[in-house]
Amino acid sequence: MREWEPGCLARSLAGHDKGRLYIILEAAGEYVSLTDGKKRLIGQPKRKKKKHVQLQDPKDHTLKHKLKQEKTVTDEEIRRFLDSQKQVSQQGGIISNVESRCN
Repeated sequence: MREWEPGCLARSLAGHDKGRLYIILEAAGEYVSLTDGKKRLIGQPKRKKKKHVQLQDPKDHTLKHKLKQEKTVTDEEIRRFLDSQKQVSQQGGIISNVESRCN
């Protein structure tokens, strides 16, 4: 079973934002709160059903650890993290699907 927890990298599967990368801020019930630091800021996260989001395997776990420890995270940090993940995937490092959990 997948673990939906703060700091996990997620890709939207449905809606006008299909394909966009987000960071999970909160997971409650069948919904997750998502932020990308640009259109969806930490103060106004996107709420989406879990079935419309696919967990991704991040190449860097520093942001996840920071969110788990409930430290302050800025929109700029989230933007930098997501930009670095996009660059990794463009340079041949594929962001793969996570079937069991988000590490």
